[in-house]
Parts: sequence; structure tokens; C-alpha cells
Amino acid sequence: MWILILAAGIVIALGFAVDRLGWYHFISGYNTMSKEKQERVDIKKVARLIAWMCYGISALFLIIALIELSGWNVPLEPFFLALMVFIVGMLWRMQRYDGNIYDGAGRLRPDGKKRLIPIIIVSVVLLVGVPALMFWFSQPTEVIVTDEAIVIEGSYGREVPFDEVEDVTWTTLPDIARRTNGADTGTRLTGHFRTEAGEDVLLFIDRDVEPVIRLDWSDKTIYLNQSSFKETRQLYEDIRSR
Repeated sequence: MWILILAAGIVIALGFAVDRLGWYHFISGYNTMSKEKQERVDIKKVARLIAWMCYGISALFLIIALIELSGWNVPLEPFFLALMVFIVGMLWRMQRYDGNIYDGAGRLRPDGKKRLIPIIIVSVVLLVGVPALMFWFSQPTEVIVTDEAIVIEGSYGREVPFDEVEDVTWTTLPDIARRTNGADTGTRLTGHFRTEAGEDVLLFIDRDVEPVIRLDWSDKTIYLNQSSFKETRQLYEDIRSR
């Protein structure tokens, strides 16, 4: 939460510096242009759009921080998807003030398409790549139990040898303090987290399903479950029977 608040403050300061203080050298692309090309850019309008984009990003960060502080059970995915659309829209709007891409009549210059390629790539990544990644993290974790190991498939997956498992417990998920290197999408927690008790754990959890399985592994404690109580219990029995 405090990281989001700090990030919001930094982004607001950046937007203010670019727009109000005229620190145009912070604008990627513009700062490497020749003097002739810079003169074709309506830099004040570009800077104003950058400032509003920074303020919008900061507002989202603060909203998410407020949600986390209040403990509200609000899905965050719509906020991030709205942010992606907002950023892409602002980036495309900025190009209209670049005279190296569009002429005075608003027509695309002969070499304008080439200059738009980086924006097209960024747009595809934000509008397609990020949602696809979020969808991937939201999928149930597949767990395969063999004679030798517990194989957790997918992102942050592990192969946990049975001879390295100290204990297997049918329990409840502890209170989670923060994500250290993982994904929190919808009801799913995937990756590295820290509990309120200060324990670093690896989670493969659907928060709508309780209880969960705790694996006391020599490498790191793992909590996992499946998409239903019945499937989770069956997985627990399969692990215990080995």
C-alpha cells in the first residue's frame, strides 16, 4: 500500500515537472530529437497530456491503496484494464501534436507510419499482452501427484519431492500482509507472499475455497488448493497417501 502511495507521489511530481516546470528533457523520444525535429512538436500540448496521464495513473494508484487500506473486497482488474485503455488513448493523442508524424492539416506524413510503429507495439502490449497475462494468472493451478513428487504447473510452479516435504496439513489460509513477487488477480493468489506473521510463503490459492493444503517444504512453505472443496480434499488425500 505504501509503495503505491509513494509511486503516486513520484508520478504526480513527474507530471508537474514536465508540464509546469518545462522539464521536457524527461520526455522520451523528444529529448533525443534534433533541434529541427523538436521545433515541429507542439511540446507544450504534449507536456500537458503527459501531465494529465501522470495524474490519472496516480489517481488509480491512490484508489487501489485506499481499497487495500479499507480491506474492501473489490476486484482490481477493471481498474488496471481502464488504466491500459487510458494510457493508450493518451499516447495516441500525443502523436497528433508531433509535426514529424502529421502535417499541419492533420494528414499522416509519408514516413509517419514508420514513426508510429513504437506506439503500435506499446498499444498491443498494453491492450492485449497485459489482459492475456491477467487471464493466465486467473486460471486454476494444475497439480499432479506422482510417486516421487508434487508437481505444481504454471507460473511460479514447482516440483516438490516427497522426501523434502516435512509435513502436510489441512488448514486455513493465514492472513496475508503483502505480495512480494506474485500475482493477485480476482480471487487467485499466485506466487510469493508474506503473511501477517512475517512468514514468506508460496501461494497457489483460490480465496473462495477453504480450507487449504499447507506443505512444509524444506525450500519454502506452500499453500495451495483447487477450484472446489471436493477437489482440494481429493488432492490432500492423494498427497497424504504417498
